[in-house]
Amino acid sequence: MNRPRIAAWLTTMLAALVALAPAVAQPPPPTDGARPLFDYREITLDNGLKVVTLEDFSCPIVNLQLWYHVGSKNEDPQRQGFAHMFEHMMFRGTERLAAKDHTELIRRVGGQDNAYTAFDQTVYHETVPANQLELALWLEAERMSFLKIDQEAFDTERQVVEEERRLGVNRPYGTLPERALAELFKEHPYRWSPIGCIPHLRAASVAELREFWTRYYVPNNATLVMVGAVKHETAQELARKYFGWIPRCPDPPRITVQEPPTTQPRQITIKEDNAPAPIIGVVFHTVPTTHPDEIPLELLGTILGGGESSRIYRELVAEKQLAAMAMAGSFTLEQAGLFGAVAVLMPMGGEVDGVQAALEAQISRLREEPVSERELLKARNQKLTELVMRNLQVAGRASALGAAAVIEGDTARVNQQLAEVRRVTTDDLLRVARTYLAPERAITIRVEQNMLGSLGSMLGFQKNEEEPPITAEAELEAPPPGRAGVERPAGYPDKPPLAPLLDCQITPRFEKAKLPNGLKVLVVENHKAPFVTAQLAWPSGAWTEQKPGTASMALNMLTKGTATHTEAELADELDTYAISLHGYAGMDDSGVYVSTLSEQVERAMDLMAEVVLTPTFPAEEFEKLRQQVITGLTISTSEPSYIAGRELRKRLYGGHPYARTATGEVADMEALTVEDARDWWRRFARPDQATLIFAGDIKLERVLALVEAVFGDWEASEPAQVAVADIPEPQATQIYL
Repeated sequence: MNRPRIAAWLTTMLAALVALAPAVAQPPPPTDGARPLFDYREITLDNGLKVVTLEDFSCPIVNLQLWYHVGSKNEDPQRQGFAHMFEHMMFRGTERLAAKDHTELIRRVGGQDNAYTAFDQTVYHETVPANQLELALWLEAERMSFLKIDQEAFDTERQVVEEERRLGVNRPYGTLPERALAELFKEHPYRWSPIGCIPHLRAASVAELREFWTRYYVPNNATLVMVGAVKHETAQELARKYFGWIPRCPDPPRITVQEPPTTQPRQITIKEDNAPAPIIGVVFHTVPTTHPDEIPLELLGTILGGGESSRIYRELVAEKQLAAMAMAGSFTLEQAGLFGAVAVLMPMGGEVDGVQAALEAQISRLREEPVSERELLKARNQKLTELVMRNLQVAGRASALGAAAVIEGDTARVNQQLAEVRRVTTDDLLRVARTYLAPERAITIRVEQNMLGSLGSMLGFQKNEEEPPITAEAELEAPPPGRAGVERPAGYPDKPPLAPLLDCQITPRFEKAKLPNGLKVLVVENHKAPFVTAQLAWPSGAWTEQKPGTASMALNMLTKGTATHTEAELADELDTYAISLHGYAGMDDSGVYVSTLSEQVERAMDLMAEVVLTPTFPAEEFEKLRQQVITGLTISTSEPSYIAGRELRKRLYGGHPYARTATGEVADMEALTVEDARDWWRRFARPDQATLIFAGDIKLERVLALVEAVFGDWEASEPAQVAVADIPEPQATQIYL
């Protein structure tokens, strides 16, 4: 199940285990009288349940999300993990459903379900065929009103939560997010992580857990979102049918604790058991999600460290090579916000003091002088497109509506953000930098390198925290499931309302063509949003290489310099127009991917052709990239799951290329040369073996004109010959430790 956004941010910002999401291009401004981006409807039932609906008949599915306004911040400080427990407990059944029935019923009709817990909310979601919407609603109403909470379920799910925590702790930088939270927040309940505290859960009784559910998982603390192939009126009537009979309960208490302002700079040193590379970060408390300065701060974070043309990436990674990664961003919750900049040094160490000084100098520069109009354009383009991109799938639209309704307290916010982003000026960015990024507000976090812990992980040792015994007295007899005095209305379905399976084959409609040089072109039209993706792919992946990691390095080198642009110039062009362009190599295939809004397709295709046809493979850029890959591999190879996967592949595939990863290992990277990457590209990047697939707001005629213009003169070289070892025959089951 998904982990909370802020914990993911801390892992990204302070442990650099996840890369920032790529950006794409700027949407056109809306015209007067145009339909809003989210043409939703909203009602509130008599019991307080808010119902938000959005029609989308492009595919016969519906995404349903039930947002409960309860997260880890609502927990008793001595019972950390209760919200996370209910992420699991809500799947344990009711008096009419056995454990696992919920998920099995959803999957039986071809749907998907899951849940996640965050600091401010817990969300349960299903995507089902449109004619099975009543099934999903019936299941959600069942567990809102008649959840089974007993000792057996608690014991089982507590063990699951405990194991989730152990897995996290044994990852590189495993305890960093929660240790950083405890330093960043001293009073507010954001100071603990949603994952939970094992001693607290082992001391908790079933009665305490049941009381938490009774208080928070009620209709007047929930928002039901339905997006997809269902009319507003139908969805609202179904909401009344399945939820309207559940009685309103006392409104849950709200958190009023406020974090004291930071008035003096602080420096924190964290010693992790498994820290493959040193990390330095500078963090500031800012504003919650609903504050008017939230968007200017987000744009400021993008300018500082939100891409390969951002200020700290250029200085620390691209130019001075003081760090393997550098990034920055602004992240907000319902009641607080953080702005941070972070750098991950090379595994062999580095100038920590120098990197800290560079981060502080760049932050100081934001306070002292306005950013350029071009930098603001970059940041604005990326944010505007992010807001439009979430409209591409029903689940993304439902999440946006739920977040606005619950976290921001106003669903209409989903249609206001585009205008708010466009209104931001360079003066706004200077003002928020001076207001929130003052030196006396800075909290510096250093994570010291500890290779001993990494070595222990590589040798298979597991880090075990001190885990006290279970002290809570077991409940011998549970009360009947559900809330006292609640009864289903007459005529209410006593069984899950399963509809007949849809008798249809949903196949994307596509058109195809072929250029004289053999390049195949496919087009899948979807005019729901002004957005286009294109993927140029070959059936030549890592299985073709003689040196492991060659294909991956070759594809990642494509954007590091061309006959027309240097790496810096290309990064600036892509970020300015918010075009996402990158190469990839898997085990079986490789390719180049570009995404943009339809108005920027010509520019995007020119850049794709440029990196495909005229890459220069600069030696200095190859060395930078190699060091970054080695840093990432050093972190990965200290993670137990990575080690287990590597050993399993070796035993399954022997001498076949499938026995290795597409990226190779550290030793492979050290042996690789830029000539290896350049030679692989020349041999395998061929038009007659390639397929170029377009999907989105574009027609075949426009595609063919574009492709002929940029790839029409691309010629194939001689076919490459590859000898591949046979995959070993399956062996009897064996266990390796």
